[in-house]
Amino acid sequence: MLTPVAELRAAVAKLRKHVKHATDGPWVTSSVWSPRATATSAVYSHAHPAGSVDSEVVASGRIKSGYGGIREPWNAEYIALMQPAVGAALADWLHLVADIVEARAAQDGTDEWALDIEGDHALIVARLINGEEDGA
Repeated sequence: MLTPVAELRAAVAKLRKHVKHATDGPWVTSSVWSPRATATSAVYSHAHPAGSVDSEVVASGRIKSGYGGIREPWNAEYIALMQPAVGAALADWLHLVADIVEARAAQDGTDEWALDIEGDHALIVARLINGEEDGA
């Protein structure tokens, strides 16, 4: 079982890895057909030329399958909302909390005391990022 600080740092590493490899933001949503008219793209990056393959973040639908466009626009909006800049800020926050919890634990000798002062919100977020379904 990992310590709370290790769980926080694992989430930071996972977020930073994904931010590093994700398409640059900002991300926006659109239901415009792609240049080759083979798919619709739900989320685009403005960091790349419009209509280029690099600008496509998430594509959904194919003309050949009989449906096109975005099936659930709120999913695309949510994906665009959680773009890499948000992930980077979240990683920075978790990193800061891990440093604080680690310093407090060094003073007292227990993670529980350090987490009680900080609250467990960051740990819940870290656990969700690390793949624990309920974060508890």
